[in-house]
Amino acid sequence: MVTLDRVEREIILLLQQDGRMPYVEMAQRTGVSEGTIRRKFNRLKEEGVINIVGVANPFKIGFNTVAIIGLRVQQKMLEQAATKLSSMPAVRYVAVSTGTHDIIIQVCLEDNQQLSDFLLRQLPEVEGIIASDTSVVLKIYKQTYDWGVPLRGVS
Repeated sequence: MVTLDRVEREIILLLQQDGRMPYVEMAQRTGVSEGTIRRKFNRLKEEGVINIVGVANPFKIGFNTVAIIGLRVQQKMLEQAATKLSSMPAVRYVAVSTGTHDIIIQVCLEDNQQLSDFLLRQLPEVEGIIASDTSVVLKIYKQTYDWGVPLRGVS
């Protein structure tokens, strides 16, 4: 865990609202200099605390089949399976979880034929998978990344 100071925490919160916010505006809102914002922003980026990306709605850009797939995996193969899944282009999200599924993934594909190919040809290539449970996403009502920042770890 990285320890964040007040300004770094505020930078994250501001960027969650607007990922394109200029350094000058962040400086005005936080009460510090633009140079301080630039330095702290670069530290957060270099340490992997933040990434700035454009997030598209998959349905609006041609990915007409989005699925959430829960996987049961042999425990000794969990790390290897998660790494292999992470390298697959169609896989957009990989998480090790508790409960019914050991790994949960999200795939974004152009159509159901590609989903069929993924489920029947690509997924069986991942060693250690015991079973899968696929749910097709029909419509996205909310997709957000403004989680806030926990107070713990803030100096």
